[in-house]
Amino acid sequence: MTTLLPASPSRHATGRHRHPEETDHRPVLDRIARILLASALAGGIVWMLVQAEAVRAAEARLAAWWMNPWIPGGAAASDDVFMLWISENHLVGFQVTAECTAIILIAPLLALGACFTLSTRVSRPRAVGAIVASAAVMVIVNQVRLALIGFSTLQGGLGAGYEFGHRFAGSAVGIAGFAIGLIILIAVAGVRRRRR
Repeated sequence: MTTLLPASPSRHATGRHRHPEETDHRPVLDRIARILLASALAGGIVWMLVQAEAVRAAEARLAAWWMNPWIPGGAAASDDVFMLWISENHLVGFQVTAECTAIILIAPLLALGACFTLSTRVSRPRAVGAIVASAAVMVIVNQVRLALIGFSTLQGGLGAGYEFGHRFAGSAVGIAGFAIGLIILIAVAGVRRRRR
């Protein structure tokens, strides 16, 4: 004769029961990670502003490096100035000023990216990917802008050529590039709808 006994629930079937005193720390750790990431981005903005001269010098060196093979006389850089030969005996320097640096394009996007990282509607990996992608686009856009200024000067001279490249073509590229960077930031971040 068999006796029917109440069966205890299987641990494997029901999963591990959480004791009342145990809590899920994942939301807290996620919040801490988001705050640290946003703080790092804010720190990056401050660093760029404090080290603006070094950043501009790096931009000038980068511009001279990739333009060198494409300029008939070659290109060079010194401090925050990249130089192009516009004729056999005429070397022209273009200073990367505070108004021409990529910092003015990247800083606002980093600030917006910091806001995204603090929001639980954006996953952390997507936020980081969006920030990296948009910042890379801003660097490329500003390099194209510098190249346009140099190319228009090579073609039109120091008067009309430089003015056209600096005031019109360069400004148009900068504005369009910032818009593209902003779109990329939002699209890659993939902001989720708030749960109801």
